[in-house]
Amino acid sequence: MMAITDAARAAAARGEWNRVEHYIQLREERLHQEALSFEQRASILSIDRTIAEQIAVAQAGLAALLDEAAKTRQRLQGLRRWNGAVSSDSGTIERHI
Repeated sequence: MMAITDAARAAAARGEWNRVEHYIQLREERLHQEALSFEQRASILSIDRTIAEQIAVAQAGLAALLDEAAKTRQRLQGLRRWNGAVSSDSGTIERHI
């Protein structure tokens, strides 16, 4: 059980979220089959908290990147209008003279 939890922690440290989910599901399936000591449960809970913190950091980073991308898109759209360009979704600015 600890090996699966450690694998999930290592995957989270590398940002491999699909693997984290896989390991957590695998562990959940095996939890019903295996008796754990209090110390093992406490250790797993501690690791799960660490993983949850890493997830929160990753989500905050993605939110910041998405926000910055939206702001950049708005600036580009403003440049297109200022430049008299035809707006397109390609991300390029076309000037018609």
